[in-house]
Amino acid sequence: MPSFKHFLCLLAPFLIVVPAHATTTKAAVFPFDIHDAQQDGEIVPQLNPEDLRRLKLVADELKALMLKDGKYSVVDLGPQAQEIEKASPFQQCNGCEVPIAKEAGADIAVTGYVDKISDALLSLQIIARDTKTGELTKTMSAAINGNTDELWLHGVRYLWRNRFNVEAPAK
Repeated sequence: MPSFKHFLCLLAPFLIVVPAHATTTKAAVFPFDIHDAQQDGEIVPQLNPEDLRRLKLVADELKALMLKDGKYSVVDLGPQAQEIEKASPFQQCNGCEVPIAKEAGADIAVTGYVDKISDALLSLQIIARDTKTGELTKTMSAAINGNTDELWLHGVRYLWRNRFNVEAPAK
């Protein structure tokens, strides 16, 4: 009669080891917004197409960092495009992205905002809210001293490494 130990040895190849972070947080990463102080006072602000391209660049970089990390999966917001268009800019709506993210199946809603004072001084902010409660879970900001792709990417990578992806200390 085989022993329990023998049974476990036979079963071992079929056991699946699940890493501790196997449960991923589903994130809805919304298009980032911008405020260009150089356009203040204009009846119809003319945003720089390069800045608009960079907004997409840093949002895409954040998504890539989340996916690479493995703790997050990024939900597709394509079906919510019309709702997103109506609700934006998100820095002015105090959490209106949360129901959109929840509808998309996300655990967190992530928005970003660039405050462009000048071509030499910008601020990048990233905000995350829990879709169950609407409560802020993460808020962070980084100064960007220059207006190039690499500097914007450096800002989002810095926030990812040092603020977004840092576990809260145990209480």
